[in-house]
Amino acid sequence: MGPSVILPRPAQQLPGLSRLPPLTALRAFVVTARHASFSRAAEELHVTTAAIGQQIRLLETHLDEVLFSRNRGELVLTPAGASLYPGLAAAFDAIVDSLGALYAQGRRTTLRLLVEDSFASRWLAPRLGPLQNALGETDLIIDRSIAGEADLTRLEADCAILPLAYPLTGYHCEVLLGDTVLPVCTPAFAEHHHLQEGAHRLREVPVIYDAQAEPELDWPRWLRACGFPIRLSGKGLRLTSVSALLETVLAGNGIALARNSLVCADLQAGRLISPFGRPVPVSSSYYLIATAARRRLPPVEALFRRLQQEATTFPAHTA
Repeated sequence: MGPSVILPRPAQQLPGLSRLPPLTALRAFVVTARHASFSRAAEELHVTTAAIGQQIRLLETHLDEVLFSRNRGELVLTPAGASLYPGLAAAFDAIVDSLGALYAQGRRTTLRLLVEDSFASRWLAPRLGPLQNALGETDLIIDRSIAGEADLTRLEADCAILPLAYPLTGYHCEVLLGDTVLPVCTPAFAEHHHLQEGAHRLREVPVIYDAQAEPELDWPRWLRACGFPIRLSGKGLRLTSVSALLETVLAGNGIALARNSLVCADLQAGRLISPFGRPVPVSSSYYLIATAARRRLPPVEALFRRLQQEATTFPAHTA
């Protein structure tokens, strides 16, 4: 009897275009995975939650895989879903970019940038001339970002500048600049309230608070970092808008903590002073954010490079 022959197993046939799952189901999966929510996916795609669920079930049946599960009430990707998502998300980004390039042929192109109101008005606005020059024939559109919202696809933005403690998963992120926090007031306010005597005067003066400040930007942390054994009552004017807070300080109505990036020009011009203590670094930095596909676009490249050039001339720590 001759030697046995082991026949190779036939390679698994990869699906051709004719055997792909419906694109509607694939799109529903990508949007649901991005939001980790059926209802938010339905809102973005302007369909019902039931329709999203139907598309997900259709895709799971086609692939013979479960793509989502529930963990303590939260929608999470299964290992199969986590394996599928990055490639599909990149593919849909590429489709959007290809269509955008086609639509832009023969037209003046635009670049949509998401930025916080306060950063746009106080750091970005003085630099808009050089930025627009760097973009050439591309028009820059600046949109207001919403706190905690960084879904550039849903917001139809090309890129964003956001303060983050760490890079966002699924996006290309580059640090623009670090920051510090310090107390600021007008020179007249400091003189009237004798702030030259030291930080203990904080107990006797109007203190203005950012009602939505992250923990790193609150008074107790700054006082501890500077070694001031002072406990404030917490009473005082509270504003939910950083821009309104800074305008209130500039009007001479109190003292507040602020990011150096937002008040550096006022400090250099003498409109504001920091009467005591020192700038305390914060862990969050301003990041330039775009999808990997959008980051490769020439206008986004030009914008990021010019912004980073501007940031190199910015003093991150003002004494």
